[in-house]
Formats: sequence, structure tokens, C-alpha cells
Amino acid sequence: MQSVYAYYKNRKFLHIDNRRLATCYPFHVSIPQPRTEKILETALAAAGRQVRRGHQLVSWRREGERYHVSLLDDARRACFAAYDYIIGADGAASTVRELAGIGFSGHDYPLHFVMADVQFDPAAALPGTSYHIDEQGFLIFLPMPDNQVRIVIKKAGRLPSPRPVPDLQEINAALARYCPQVPPAQRLTWSSSANFYNRIADDNLQHHIMLAGDAFHLFSPIGGQGMNTGVQDAVNLAWKLAFCLHGVATDRLPASYRTQRFAAVSGVLRSTDHDTGLIAGLVPRNHIDGVYFPEFCNRHYYRHQLPLQYAGFTATQAQETDGLAGHHVPWYVFASPQATFRNSYDAFASGKVVIFSARAACPPLSRLKQAGWFMFCSLEPADKAFLEALQIGPDDYAVVNPDGYVGFTGSEAGTRQYLSSLYVME
Repeated sequence: MQSVYAYYKNRKFLHIDNRRLATCYPFHVSIPQPRTEKILETALAAAGRQVRRGHQLVSWRREGERYHVSLLDDARRACFAAYDYIIGADGAASTVRELAGIGFSGHDYPLHFVMADVQFDPAAALPGTSYHIDEQGFLIFLPMPDNQVRIVIKKAGRLPSPRPVPDLQEINAALARYCPQVPPAQRLTWSSSANFYNRIADDNLQHHIMLAGDAFHLFSPIGGQGMNTGVQDAVNLAWKLAFCLHGVATDRLPASYRTQRFAAVSGVLRSTDHDTGLIAGLVPRNHIDGVYFPEFCNRHYYRHQLPLQYAGFTATQAQETDGLAGHHVPWYVFASPQATFRNSYDAFASGKVVIFSARAACPPLSRLKQAGWFMFCSLEPADKAFLEALQIGPDDYAVVNPDGYVGFTGSEAGTRQYLSSLYVME
């Protein structure tokens, strides 16, 4: 989907145009969660691993660098295992977070939402991704493949008990109110409900215990940042653990997961909190009008900042930085036929740490114990524009990590110091 629209009382007032994004992916993709899980499980199976469902973590004890873990299997039988690392990706009510004694700070909104996946007639003309708002609430319309749509509806107050599960009649009543041009849905395939949260764990790393996804952070669904941010947690952590387990890096590399992901997640928390307050009517009416409705002062925000925000490009992995360190590598198509990669995204897809410079060599690489996990790319004069995009001079270096983020930019001496602080040297 290339566009996101917002309507107030059926009047369109906002268009987030992803075609303005400087990337080869100027769109967003809506995929049903079961399909996402299938993609991930297939990739895991190809790596010789499987998801063992129905298991429950009971306790652990640390002995040296190892964790001896007590579990219940899917038949509720006790079992035991030992691990080097424990990654708590076990959701909002994380047992890992609780056993580690890590707090979960933030606030809950005075509202909840119901959501459902529904199917429409294949011939139905449906709007694209859109927010439909009035003075009492809102409905989010998220198209997915096969004429299936995820519907999210705001409800007043905290989630009641027992937890409400919307039926097709309730969903169609909300569609008639917020989207009168949309025909009734024909079939409901899934529904649930949840509170609106704005929370972050007090820590995401204790020794070799890490938190990721909903165990680490909970966002409002506004902007669709929850699972995307969780996937970014996993990508940031996975390559660092791989480098560490293969003897390429010291423990300081996975330790950087703490600061980098706290910086990124804190920014997402602020932006989703701001947008939720606007859309849910939790801020004064005059402030909503001043932000929502186009004025000369906010058009740049509409046209440029919002697409970047919802695409995740504003989630920097550094609190304060000079240059591009902590930012996603800019999209660039290499002009030189001698270039190692076709484009800048291919660089981090290599799974290696890639160092760019206009210089002919990178002396700091010679001191790395396992240099095969790194790659140096000398840029030709035809690709001078990429140096400018990286915000480095002709004698400087830029280090691009396997998660697509720039780790460091600067001089040869600075590059040597940066590499030696994280990786095993000769």
C-alpha cells in the first residue's frame, strides 16, 4: 500500500504518501499474522530449528556463564536444559521479565480496542489503509490479501472482564458508522480485544538475559509499530549474538543492544503516544485542529516526516550522534560498474559488517582476528554521492552493520578505535 488516509467525520484531511520515501520500498505491506508466523517458521525450519509450542518457563539458576532452566513441556511434564543466553520474547506478560525482576514502566490509556479480521465480497470496492475518526472514537481499516481486512475500533474505558470478543454484527455496525461507503463484511475469521498501552521495560539486558518485542515494549496500535519494532529488536540482537558465538566479537557487542534499542524504542513510544492522543481525542480540541488540519506550518510534517515515521526511518539507534551513526543506511544505487554491490541495501543483506570509504584500503581491518566477517568497499569517483549521503569526507570511513544501521563514521583512527572496542583483535 503506497498511501495512508485519515478522515474526520468522513472528510479526508490527511494523506501519508509513502511514494515520497527515499527507498526501493516506497510502500507498506499488510500481512495477516498467521502468514507472518508461517514465513518465520519456514525460515527457521530451513535453518534446522523448530518452534516448540506449549512449553512454559518455570525458573532458572545461573552457574557461571550458563543458565540452567526449568520448564514444563506441552504435556505439563518437567524438563530441564542449559543455555548460554535467554531471550525473553514471550509477550506482554513476560515470564522472563518477571523472573529477572525487571519493571515495566509507563502508562495505560483510559480506553481499549476491539479488533477483527473480516472478509468482504471479492467484487467489493474497498478503501486503502485508513483512519476514520469522529468526536467519540475511531476505526482503523487495514486491507490485507484476499479481500481480508483488519478492523480496529476504539472503545471507551479499560478492558472489561470478561474480555469482549466482537462478532460480525458489531463490526458491521462500526463500519456503517465510520465508513458508510463500505459494504458490510461477509465473514469474520478472527477477533479479539486489548487495552492501549505505552510501556517500556526498565532494562532489556541483564548479563545474558535479553528482552525483545512485547516483553520489552508495548505501544498503542496507532501507526502499526508494535510488531515491526519487535522484528527490529530481533534483527539488532541476532547478528550480534552470531558474531559473539562465533568468536568474532566481545561481549561489548551484544551489550550495545541495550543502548541502541532503548534509543529506538523510546522514540517510537513518544511518537505513538503523541498520535494516539490526537486520534483518540485525549488532548484539547484546539491542539487537535492545529495538528490535523493543513496549515503552512505543518505541511512539511505531513508530507515528509509522517511517512518516515511510519516507515521506521526516524527510529535512530543513538541518543545523540554526530553524522549518520545510529541511523539507517540511506538508499543508494551504485553508479560504478566496479561496485561490489548493486545498491546500499545489498550491503547489509550480505550479513557482514561493511566498511565504505573513498580510500583504497582500510588498515584497521588488518588487525581483526576473523576478518572474513567484514568487508571493505572502496568507492569509485562515480559514487561520490554516496559519500555525501553517508556524511563522510574522502578520507573517512563509514561502518554499516548487518541490521542496516550505520555503526560509525569518522577517521581511520576513530574507525580503528571503534572496531577494537567491539571485535576480537589479533
